[in-house]
Amino acid sequence: MSTNGTTHLNLKDNYVQIINGKSAPTQKTHQGINPATLEKKPEVPVATQDDLNNAVDAGKKAFKSWSRVPWEERRQKLYAWADALEAQKKDFAALLISEQGKPIPQATGETDAAIAWIRGQASFDLAEEVVEDSENRKIITRYTPLGIVAAIVPWNFPLMLAAAKIAPALVTGNVIIVKPSPFTPYCGLKLVELAQKFFPPGVVQSLSGDDNLGPWLTSHPGIDKISFTGSTQTGKLVMQSAAKTLKRVTLEL
Repeated sequence: MSTNGTTHLNLKDNYVQIINGKSAPTQKTHQGINPATLEKKPEVPVATQDDLNNAVDAGKKAFKSWSRVPWEERRQKLYAWADALEAQKKDFAALLISEQGKPIPQATGETDAAIAWIRGQASFDLAEEVVEDSENRKIITRYTPLGIVAAIVPWNFPLMLAAAKIAPALVTGNVIIVKPSPFTPYCGLKLVELAQKFFPPGVVQSLSGDDNLGPWLTSHPGIDKISFTGSTQTGKLVMQSAAKTLKRVTLEL
């Protein structure tokens, strides 16, 4: 998905997962349900372990360069992504309604919140902190990127929480793999597809899957951090799995 002259994105069909900046088709697919009409929505991919390995390999490669991109440049890319989302906010709100069932005001509010969250995270700075500066020594706390973040997004706020996990990871120099809920995958997949117009390949990737994908992500040795939003029961399983490889974990339960 290379950058072209327009940032307008087709949100009505062709829902793909993105690995290393490109669409990654799968043999197996599944379909969501429009909760208002009970009609099946378009097919979305079901990722394999090979897809995950390929995404991790691409993320490792992208991290080497993205982590060295100046903070201000990363910030401006996030602003541009937010602007593109805002330009299509009615389309994203309509997609959100069709996959998740929110009334129009709530769907519009979630879309606006996603835009605001990206811009808000982009506006932050994370400066060095001088802990001690004496004749004998100078101690500085410096924050450095971790590596690959896996974002596990729930069904109830699929657009806002995807944005809320992606933006802070990117502005701080990390790369991210986004797993939307299998119940509401459509907005998340399109949000990541839109991001390809602003970020280098491998920086923002998406994997769409079934119940196997979450455990694969949390146990994969190449992933450095898990950001999970979901139930307490599942959160405990996430922490147990991540502990085996000493991943950092953020749980919103």
